[in-house]
Amino acid sequence: MKIDLERIAALERANYLGMEPVAVVTPGLEVILREDMILTSSQTYPSPDANHACLLRTDAQKVDGLIEEVITYFTAREMPPVVLVSPACLPDDLPRRLMARGFKRQEPDETWMFMDRLQSRTAPRIESKVKVRTISREEARLFAGVMVASYDMPAEYVDSLAELFAPSIGAPGVMHFLAFMGDKPVATLTLMRCQDIATIGSAGVLPEYRGGRTIFNMAVEVLLEAQRQGVETVLLQTSLGAIFERFLRICGFACAFKRTTYILT
Repeated sequence: MKIDLERIAALERANYLGMEPVAVVTPGLEVILREDMILTSSQTYPSPDANHACLLRTDAQKVDGLIEEVITYFTAREMPPVVLVSPACLPDDLPRRLMARGFKRQEPDETWMFMDRLQSRTAPRIESKVKVRTISREEARLFAGVMVASYDMPAEYVDSLAELFAPSIGAPGVMHFLAFMGDKPVATLTLMRCQDIATIGSAGVLPEYRGGRTIFNMAVEVLLEAQRQGVETVLLQTSLGAIFERFLRICGFACAFKRTTYILT
C-alpha cells in the first residue's frame, strides 16, 4: 500500500504531537515542532531514539542553514547530531547534503507501520492467561526493569528509564501497559494519542516469553483501548526486519514509510 508524501508527513508529525504531553511533564525532555523540522532531545536517555531531528522540509536555498542549525542544537547539548530522513523530507537531495557535511548513514532503517479504520475492526480472540493493565506511578521502575531486560540493555539503565517514564504516567493521552503471566510482568507497551491517531511504542518482551502469543495478546488489548478512545489510525515503528514486519501485516498493519538515520560523529 502506497500513501502520498503529505499523508506521510502528517503521520510522522502526529507521532511527535503525541509526545508533547510527555515532554510537558518530563524534566530534561524537549520536543520542538516547527513547520520546517522537528527536534527532540532528552538529558536522561542519550539514545538517537530520543535525540534527533526529523521531518526537515525546506527548499534547496535554506536546507544547508537548517542542517547547520541541527548541528548547533545537538553540539550545544554535547550530543552527536542525528537526522532521521523519511520520504516526506525536502529537498530530495537531503541525504547527499548530510553526507557531504560528514553525516554517516546507519543501518537498519526504521520501518513505520500503520493500521487505518480501527473503529470498524473486530478484535481477534486472545488468550486469557495473558493479563494486561496500565501501570501506576509507583510501578515506573518495574516497567523500566522489564523494558531493559527485553532490550538486553545494561541494568544501570533501569533507574534512568524509570525517571524518564514516571512523570508521564497519567498524562493526557499517554498510557503505559504491562503484560503479566500469572504474577510475573513479561512485556511492556506504551500508547500515545493525538486526536484520532495513536502511536504504539516501548514494546518489549522478556526473552523467555518470545515466540508465543504474549505480544500479540498485549497488542490486541492496547488496540481495544485505543478503539475505546476513538482512535482511527495506529502507528508503530520497528527495526526488527522482514519477519516481524510480516507478522505485523498479518495483524492488519501496512507499511507507511521508512526512515534512515544519519549521524555526525
